[in-house]
Amino acid sequence: LGVRWMLMAYNINNRVGGGCQDDDSGLTDFGRAVIREMERVGMMVCCTHTGYRTVNDVFDCAEKPVIFSHSNPRGLMDHPRNISDELIQKCADTGGVIGINGVGLFLGQNDISAENLCRHIDYIVQKVGPEHVGLGLDYTYDMQELNDYVRNHPEKFPAYLGYSDGIKFAPPESLEGIVAELLKLGYKVPHIQAVLGGNFMRLAKQLWR
Repeated sequence: LGVRWMLMAYNINNRVGGGCQDDDSGLTDFGRAVIREMERVGMMVCCTHTGYRTVNDVFDCAEKPVIFSHSNPRGLMDHPRNISDELIQKCADTGGVIGINGVGLFLGQNDISAENLCRHIDYIVQKVGPEHVGLGLDYTYDMQELNDYVRNHPEKFPAYLGYSDGIKFAPPESLEGIVAELLKLGYKVPHIQAVLGGNFMRLAKQLWR
């Protein structure tokens, strides 16, 4: 159908496995079959929004690189949508890439500045190296539609986890500031190019058919 990557879950449990904000019971037999088929046809397996136990099961099942297309380190912002140092390392061990999102709730203090976003990039780099980091800003142009959806689906976006109409999103225009901040941190041009898309492009060339 042209689909080239897919999440295992979206915050809550489904037939494949557990969501990161649910009582995660792990990857199902159907989920294992899904992963085998995704790898066969040339799709990226993505664990963003997926529960801890299911993610670990995915790492055990997958034979090719696994990605977190838009997830931030929990070591900087403790939220169930973010991922632990353990999962960061296991993702890198598969040859995968972690895309940092620009969602203020997951960056911390609703701060979408380039400086704060680059803290998350640099955190991953210091753990596993620049070849395992990318960007997945998760930006939406229609904030009203998003806010309505969040309000109408409290099972996916419970208020006690900080979801509200006031969440900010770093826009694509942030890229210039991100580059400037990475240069200020001492990043070399090839590493910045890798973060801006080169790392995901490498996986696309490796996995897509």
